[in-house]
Amino acid sequence: MDEQVTRPDKPMKPQVLAHELGVRLRGDAIVACDSGTITTWWARHIPARHGQMHAVSGNLASMACGLPYAIAAQIAYPERQVVAFVGDGGFSMLMAEFATCVKYQLPIKVVVVKNNTLGQIKWEQMVFLGNPEYGCDLQPIDFALFARACGGRGFSIEDPADAGRVLDEALATPGPVIVEGVVDPFEPPMPAKITAEQALHFAESLVRGEPNRTKIALTVLASKVRELV
Repeated sequence: MDEQVTRPDKPMKPQVLAHELGVRLRGDAIVACDSGTITTWWARHIPARHGQMHAVSGNLASMACGLPYAIAAQIAYPERQVVAFVGDGGFSMLMAEFATCVKYQLPIKVVVVKNNTLGQIKWEQMVFLGNPEYGCDLQPIDFALFARACGGRGFSIEDPADAGRVLDEALATPGPVIVEGVVDPFEPPMPAKITAEQALHFAESLVRGEPNRTKIALTVLASKVRELV
């Protein structure tokens, strides 16, 4: 896990963005996480420290919960640092509520992991069902530009070398902020232990015509090789 969060690869790995945010959170931070592959990166790479509060929808797996949770938290605890850690799929469902943050000047920081895909659905289709991904592509949105259109501040990160610096600036900016981190859409949220059934379904999905099978296979292979070296 430590090796994953320091990788300089482009596109940026989502683990890098989660880690760089996690080490910069204040001791009183309230972190609202959305549902999807975003939950994996939050759980593994943003440590919950004493004095902080973390919220997630749990087994409900309710997409789009991150921003509403953050709004409620900031109203309840106006002096605390509040961060919504969300994926682009979930955030785009209720992103208009960012205008609510601007209207009431809620200093929420929204960190969007942008991979232009419904990641959790994609990997579930492949690993649980053995099917190629279907209907998972998202229309790309410039979330930093959207933030500015609403009257807030917007930042973008594409190079992992810039992640820490941009997050420092964003977290120190008064008022509501959106930070979009453009990440590798082929980085799988690998389970701690891979079962034989999961491996079989994954292989089946590639054979059955997964449109991104070459890039996905190379990404998984490169990760496994790194672990063995």
